[in-house]
Amino acid sequence: MKESLYWWLALKSVVGLGERSIKKLYQTFKDPRFVFEADRLELKALVGDAKTQAIKEKKFSFEPEEVIKVVEREGINCVCLSDPQYPLRLKEIEDPPPVLFYRGELKTVSSFGVVGTRNPDSYSVRYTKELVEFLVGKGYAIVSGGAKGIDAYSHKFCIEAGGYTLCLLGMGILEVPQRMQDFILRSGVLLSELLPWEKADKHTFPRRNRLISGISEGVFVVEAGENSGALITAYYAKEQNRPVYVHVGYGISERWEGCIKLVNEGVAKLVGRVEKFGLKEEVQEEDPLLIALNTPKTLSELSQLLGMDERELHQKLGFYELEGLITRSGSYYIKLKQEWDEYQTHQQLFPSFEEI
Repeated sequence: MKESLYWWLALKSVVGLGERSIKKLYQTFKDPRFVFEADRLELKALVGDAKTQAIKEKKFSFEPEEVIKVVEREGINCVCLSDPQYPLRLKEIEDPPPVLFYRGELKTVSSFGVVGTRNPDSYSVRYTKELVEFLVGKGYAIVSGGAKGIDAYSHKFCIEAGGYTLCLLGMGILEVPQRMQDFILRSGVLLSELLPWEKADKHTFPRRNRLISGISEGVFVVEAGENSGALITAYYAKEQNRPVYVHVGYGISERWEGCIKLVNEGVAKLVGRVEKFGLKEEVQEEDPLLIALNTPKTLSELSQLLGMDERELHQKLGFYELEGLITRSGSYYIKLKQEWDEYQTHQQLFPSFEEI
């Protein structure tokens, strides 16, 4: 684990090498260590001359060994892109973090993002409570960004309802206020792509928003003005093919102008009242393989995504095929009744929402 972490951190530290390039390299070489051993011409074809030179000369923006020392000293957990424990939905985005630092228990769960303004109307606070309780009751974890306002209320109401919450940070783990850490870790996990000691700035929070949407099955914007940062999360969700939902409390108030904008642009679906009646089946922890097959994938893609040996994976896929859970089309494996299942999931997720 320590050696694997070193090479992932080394890749992360290469000057000028972003998450998209890192994912492209990983998809080609399957191991971050092999990137540094790769032929210069092959690297150049993938990421260009400047990045290739930085890789070959090991131009690092930080020292990987120093990060490992801090992680071990402070008891911080890490999960790398190649690890089976890495959140599957997050692996699917174009620019996943090569390393996630976390505190708390990292569970394999279906989750839903709930975000909004830092200064919500009291009406929106009540709506958030009802919405979060509804989602928790159906087995969803709640994802948000830990900021004051709707984010904080989402975490709070989730924990109070007995749910599990994921807090995606715009700062390093060591920069989290103790009070906030104690609260989230009552029933959740703190996650950050930033180095443990990195401080927040005007760029880290917007960038963090892609992780809120990326790790989620969908995103709900409860209240957002025209310039709210919650809109950034919604746009990321749209790019990542996650469904986006918004609520509008008082249509004449500028508090919801951002939500109205998302609807008018075709980014989000407008949702009204939450009525509390349960689903026939609650969402449970799922088989990572079946989660991965929410979209068709090849054996090689599944092996890389799940961190499983192809031979072992092939046997499991064969069993699932016999069980009638999946089928094959050429080199692609497909979850049976996928389109119908997706439709039912969306219908069941918000069956009690009265649309306006």
